[in-house]
Amino acid sequence: MAKKAAAKGRAGSPLPAAGSQSDDGAQGTARPTSKSSKLKPSSLLDTRVIYCGDNLEQLAKLPDACVDLIYIDPLFNSNRNYEVFWGETKEKHAFEDRHENTKAYIDYMRPRSVQLARVLKKTGSFYY
Repeated sequence: MAKKAAAKGRAGSPLPAAGSQSDDGAQGTARPTSKSSKLKPSSLLDTRVIYCGDNLEQLAKLPDACVDLIYIDPLFNSNRNYEVFWGETKEKHAFEDRHENTKAYIDYMRPRSVQLARVLKKTGSFYY
């Protein structure tokens, strides 16, 4: 199953998946699972990596109809500010869910939706 493109991270730099090794032999940072070594890789794209970067840029690099499952959790244009205190250190994470107007929000989401529809297989699932 193909992984979805990540929304944040270093643009264009794939991260090794659990238990994988890069060309230089560096071990991935995630813990391997017993299933990860038994999965058959996709012939359309490397499912052993997490692609980090702007989601619109990363989606444009994927071939048509290569993704089995898409789950997105976009901003919903609620016109609110959010703060979350994370982990034992209570590190503050904050973001604004604001766009100039509804048209600006749609203009932001439309190109992403077009790319998501392009990469989703006909037999794929989309969760919003």
